Amino acid sequence: MPNINLAAPSKKKGIFMFTMLILAYIIFAINWVAGSNLSKQITEYYFNGQSVSASTSELVNYTITGARIVANLLAVLILAKLNPKNASLFALVLLSFSFLAVFSSNYWIYTGARMIMALGGSMVMVFINVYVAKFISKEYKTIAGAIITAAYNAGAALVAILFLVFNDLLKANWQNTMLIFSSFSLIIVLIWFFFADDFNPLPKTETNKNYFYQKLLLESRLIAHVEEEKEYTYSDALKEKFVYIFSLGFGGFLFLYVMSLVSLPNQVAANSTIGFKSAFMILTVTMGGILATILDLFLLKLVVNKKKFLLTNGFMMIASMLIGLYLSNIWLIGSYLALFLSGFFMYLVYPVYLNYPYDLPATTPKQLVMIFGIVWAFGYAIHTLFNIIWSIVLQNYGYVASLIFYILASSIYLIFAYMLPRFDKK
Repeated sequence: MPNINLAAPSKKKGIFMFTMLILAYIIFAINWVAGSNLSKQITEYYFNGQSVSASTSELVNYTITGARIVANLLAVLILAKLNPKNASLFALVLLSFSFLAVFSSNYWIYTGARMIMALGGSMVMVFINVYVAKFISKEYKTIAGAIITAAYNAGAALVAILFLVFNDLLKANWQNTMLIFSSFSLIIVLIWFFFADDFNPLPKTETNKNYFYQKLLLESRLIAHVEEEKEYTYSDALKEKFVYIFSLGFGGFLFLYVMSLVSLPNQVAANSTIGFKSAFMILTVTMGGILATILDLFLLKLVVNKKKFLLTNGFMMIASMLIGLYLSNIWLIGSYLALFLSGFFMYLVYPVYLNYPYDLPATTPKQLVMIFGIVWAFGYAIHTLFNIIWSIVLQNYGYVASLIFYILASSIYLIFAYMLPRFDKK
């Protein structure tokens, strides 16, 4: 249990720690996307130049998304047992396995190390909220949320730019490239160990084990009030029909988004006859997302009919992706523009969709924590399943069939967003 006698660090130190965790998540994104860009070189190294199946090549991505399923279920439990500094240090140490992965003697050990890296990166995202709750002023919490949302896109965009400018150099020796990228995770661990301060996430007058969840959610502005909680477990959450509808829609969204940055770009570039560049696809999708994140700060307050907003922009993000992929063999500028728009609409959808459960009637803080743990886990499980099927389709039926599956599977987002209950602003 957290030590309730710890003195709180200064607000300046708290913001410093928040910044370190944001940088850690950006580093996670850099290592994930860079590893995906170098997947051909990595598999050639470990399999002595022999060609491998699409499923084998995608194995690292399966394990990374699989690790995120586990991480989202475990992170809250770890945070409840440890003080924030130690919980965050644990996550950062796991993240640094990206460095150890480079020295793996075979592909399977490499894959395992990358999976541990993903566990750490996913936990970092959960732990950041404690620092927002404790140290970010109320008027800046929206900005902090936008920064957190944009962190992955920032890392992916940086990788895309580097591969555009230094493509041949970065691909000449994948180990040297990944050593440079992953070394930053070690630097973050050292900075955190020597300079981070611990603090008690609970008020001195409160020792109830459930209050941790209440405080975290309240201070993060996820709910406006606290009701008396009854005992609520994962088993109870699994009985909620809303959880399955919401998770299936989220899985479709994740498949559309993550694949566009990790698995698809190399395939689209390899099958384009007009010089399509994978790094440009990553860059356009992420830059569209970053622009939408900035606009979200001003536009989302105006959204009245959330369900209509999710369906309209959800249709646009899928349609834009379809157009971008179709044009990749016809018109480069048009393709990149459509991919940019797809990323833009994705990040209009993302914050509104994730905010939807907070409108559920009579939902307590503990229930929200449980629901979100399951939603993230189920969402990534669905994405991982679709990724595996996509690889099989690519291997056995070809590139065009894999794109058809990609768009159709992503479109389950629209089906289940339509099934969501409607909550309008009054």
